[in-house]
Amino acid sequence: MFTPKWSETVCKQITPRSGTMTFIPFFLWTDSAPAFAEPAIGQPFWRPIGFFLSWNNLILPPVLASLLVAILVWFFLRMRYRNRHQQHLRLNHETQDRILQQQKLISELRLHNDQLKISKENLHLSISEKDRFIAILIHDLRSPLRYLYKNTAYLFRNWKRDSHAELDDLITEINNSTKQIHFLTEEIMQWISTQDQAYGVRIREYLLPELIHELEELYKENMLHHGNMLQLDIPPRMKVNTDKLLLKTILRNLIDNANKNTDDGTIRIEARQAYQKVVIMVSDSGVGVSPTLLRDINRYFSTSEPMPGLNTQFGHEIIRDFARLLNATVFYETPESGGLRVSLTLPY
Repeated sequence: MFTPKWSETVCKQITPRSGTMTFIPFFLWTDSAPAFAEPAIGQPFWRPIGFFLSWNNLILPPVLASLLVAILVWFFLRMRYRNRHQQHLRLNHETQDRILQQQKLISELRLHNDQLKISKENLHLSISEKDRFIAILIHDLRSPLRYLYKNTAYLFRNWKRDSHAELDDLITEINNSTKQIHFLTEEIMQWISTQDQAYGVRIREYLLPELIHELEELYKENMLHHGNMLQLDIPPRMKVNTDKLLLKTILRNLIDNANKNTDDGTIRIEARQAYQKVVIMVSDSGVGVSPTLLRDINRYFSTSEPMPGLNTQFGHEIIRDFARLLNATVFYETPESGGLRVSLTLPY
């Protein structure tokens, strides 16, 4: 049916022209030919499995080149996008780091600014405290120095013609004035040492009557000069755990204040123990204080802040600071009989 001449005619008809593209059958042959095919001698036999695209030699290179260029462009754009994306992420990360650093710097600046304000306030407070301390010190020194100056000047002019009794009174005044100055300077040195953070309170057990008798001997002449009488009401074997120097300084100032505000009266020292506390009371029969001043004094002793409106003495400053070192409290009150009573409560 299919003769060689027919096959040659068909092949001529399907041969592509120059510069054109067409589909041609692609055959794969097996060793055995189909029934309708007549194998040629010396030629392989193929079996067809499909059709593939065939290109003319003039079109195939540009198409492959375009495809390669497209692949390269796509690869380049993809790499560029990836680099830009990574760069964007890196910039965002750096921006966040910069923001955090700036916020931290702002916080530190605010903290330093607050600390500077606190330091400035503390400096003003320190200057104010120093001025107040100097004013109190001058006030406390002025009275004994004035008496000392007047009495020594009078003694210098009249010691030859005055009687022994007059000279005794004058010498007693001079002795009291110098004693006050001496005690004041000692208390100032002790107070300055307690302002140091390294100061250690020396708590020991003492017999309270012995400690009070030491103060009695110290103020006996001064009380007689004011016409005052000292009364003691203390259990004979009563003990107290305290720093002896601090407690004596507190009591000395309380007794001195009572003696200065009382003439021809009575100064009484009592002590009681209750509820693991020791209460020492110093009372006088002097002029006392007004209710407003009494309230201000108690507020002064209950706080660590200075009270500019209250005319306190350096002795009050020492009493308050030393009482805090002993974990003690100070309370002022006016008894019904008049005068003033100060209660010092110590832990037993």
